[in-house]
Amino acid sequence: MDSTPRGLKSGALSAVGAAVISMAFMGPATSVFFNTPLAASAAGYALPLAILLAMLVCLLVASVIASFARKLPTAGFAYTFNTHGLGRRGGFLSGWLLVLAYGMVGPMLLAAIGSFTADFLAQYLSLTVPWWILTIVFSAIIWGISALGVSQSAKTALIFLVLELGVLLALFGVIFGKGGADGLSLAPFDPAESAGGLGGLGKGMLWGILMFIGFESAGTLGEEARSARRAIPIALFTAVLAIGAFYSLSGYAASIGFGRSGAQALAADPAPWNTLMDKFWGVGWLLALTVLNSQFANLISGVTAMVRVVFAMGREGFFPRRLGTVDHRHVPQAAIAAYMLFATAFALVAGVWIGPLGVYGFAGTIVGVAMVVIYILMSIALIRFYRGEHRAEFSALKHGVIPAVAALLLLLPIYGQLVPLPDGPNRIALFLIVAWVLGGVAYLVRIERDRPELLTAMGRVWAEEPDLAGSKP
Repeated sequence: MDSTPRGLKSGALSAVGAAVISMAFMGPATSVFFNTPLAASAAGYALPLAILLAMLVCLLVASVIASFARKLPTAGFAYTFNTHGLGRRGGFLSGWLLVLAYGMVGPMLLAAIGSFTADFLAQYLSLTVPWWILTIVFSAIIWGISALGVSQSAKTALIFLVLELGVLLALFGVIFGKGGADGLSLAPFDPAESAGGLGGLGKGMLWGILMFIGFESAGTLGEEARSARRAIPIALFTAVLAIGAFYSLSGYAASIGFGRSGAQALAADPAPWNTLMDKFWGVGWLLALTVLNSQFANLISGVTAMVRVVFAMGREGFFPRRLGTVDHRHVPQAAIAAYMLFATAFALVAGVWIGPLGVYGFAGTIVGVAMVVIYILMSIALIRFYRGEHRAEFSALKHGVIPAVAALLLLLPIYGQLVPLPDGPNRIALFLIVAWVLGGVAYLVRIERDRPELLTAMGRVWAEEPDLAGSKP
């Protein structure tokens, strides 16, 4: 009798572990460091209000994903969800787009962490190490941790997550304790304080939404979480509420730190957290180390999520079947190896082309736009899913109004990315998304012609629960 493990390790994660991976994937310190200047340039002194509105939108999306996860706990995430809600073609193209979005996380962060570490060593320790060597070293470390299994990834991510949140919360406390620049007030939550009016608030909200990308990764852990139909929704809402509160607090700290009199300076400062750290704490190296710490935790969690998507697509036969296998410990080693090799090679090659930080912006544009499109598709799919497969359980509010409002609000970040159309590598990134989708359509046509049985088998739920294992749409 064949005793080879067939699936991921059931029950390997608690709701807390799933939430930790989601929160670390969001990269709180990295998001605060890089997205604050972009959001502040649009929303100005009303920065925390823009972030708070972004959190509300992400809570709507979390509700959409949670409604799916209660019925379909799976590693396939949007691929499986949208197969049930939009049909097999819609599900395949959603999975195809998700592969691109999550696939860019590894190269983006590997290039960035290599560059930041090189700069840190040069500035504070007078050591010169090429960024690409450090990128390879970090890739090997992440690969090793991932190969130990999802529970070890969660434990490692938790350690680094606590460190990055602790340092920044301490900085916020110092800013508040000293009364900021002009004293504490609720003025930053007044829409009238937005530098660009309502339009500026909307653009600030765009960058705020991009700060949250990654919270949805809990949806890829449905086969490994204990009591998945309960654990995954808990993880989703915990991630959005906890890190959303942190982001809102960061926006408030930035606005108060500069003060109303310094609102224009906040909007124009390309590195506001360096300015605030120097002004209120005076230990710039600590901020740099915290961002590096955040990137490491982000990498671990991003790789964990992407590997589950590759595994699911391999298991279904859309990628080589070998990628859909696990070892004796139920760890998808082949998917891990394939993704780490791809991510490292992409980071190095693209880094030579546009520089390591250029890779961060290029890949980040792809991740942001693709994930927002996926959020919109899932919102539409949820309405169809409950009005179709689960009509008796359909709730007008939860399965109708909430996903519809979420889809409409998410058009804002799409508009913000496309108008005006960016120049340089970021424009190429947008064209790459279009080319990838067209390639997916061509691949789908080929599958329908040559291997239609793959489409017939799509959307299975593989979670090891008596009423779910092996179920089909």
